[in-house]
Amino acid sequence: MDISQEFVELIKRIDNKLEIPLVDKIFIPSQSDLNKDRKKANFGAIKLTDGSTGIFFIGLDKEFHEIAQHRDLGKLSKEDPVDLTLRFNEETLFDRTIGLGAINAISHFLFTRSKFQFRPSNHILKDINVQHQDIIGMVGYFPPLVKKINSMGNKLIVIELKQELIKEAPHFEITLDATKLTECNKIICTSTTLINNTLEDILHFTGNAEIFALIGPTAGFLPDPIFKRKVNIIGGSIVNNSEVFFKRIIQGERWGDAVSKFLLMKTNYPGIKNLINLAK
Repeated sequence: MDISQEFVELIKRIDNKLEIPLVDKIFIPSQSDLNKDRKKANFGAIKLTDGSTGIFFIGLDKEFHEIAQHRDLGKLSKEDPVDLTLRFNEETLFDRTIGLGAINAISHFLFTRSKFQFRPSNHILKDINVQHQDIIGMVGYFPPLVKKINSMGNKLIVIELKQELIKEAPHFEITLDATKLTECNKIICTSTTLINNTLEDILHFTGNAEIFALIGPTAGFLPDPIFKRKVNIIGGSIVNNSEVFFKRIIQGERWGDAVSKFLLMKTNYPGIKNLINLAK
């Protein structure tokens, strides 16, 4: 079973045991929001009636916005959230993005109902305990992390998925060649690899890594399908105050204290079965 189907089956397990709240609202920034270069215009969100919220990444993808322009968000908001998660199995980027947003929202619901206590993220480079001898792999370009790693003097290899994103980089290597990850002992990977369905391909080249961390605001999902693979750390975001968060994301403002960054580790995650039992 591929990872997309595993996430869908995970949500079905929750739905069989608990009453999942309905969708309250869905926010997708417009193309004009992106053109205005608003600080958080790359993200959208799905909110359930209990306040549980799932964040999803949009970016500058033309395909997503072309489809979004012709979708009725009001109608989409009336869909059952479990039905929305089924879209994560589809081929189009729009459907996969909405599907992951719904998965994140339902995950937030279960985390809250089970009273799961998140470990706050200190900083991902501290979380993975980067030492001077470590060779760092990075899937997706994180400018603040690149700057920090360069200042620390570690060898850094950045993997990009599109030719147009490759550029000259004097202090690190940036390449389309994912086999370069075999040189790295610690890897940081963007959670958007779930949306574009490239995570499992990336994981083929991470056998030499002692740590593989999947990170980003969209990494708010239950990690069971991820931890079954070669990922041992997830660094995501959880919404603390959905009303404040939605006000800020709609205005294109920084999320601030409406969101907290967390760290989930494979070694101390209790698993979906235990979370469901605690939530009953």
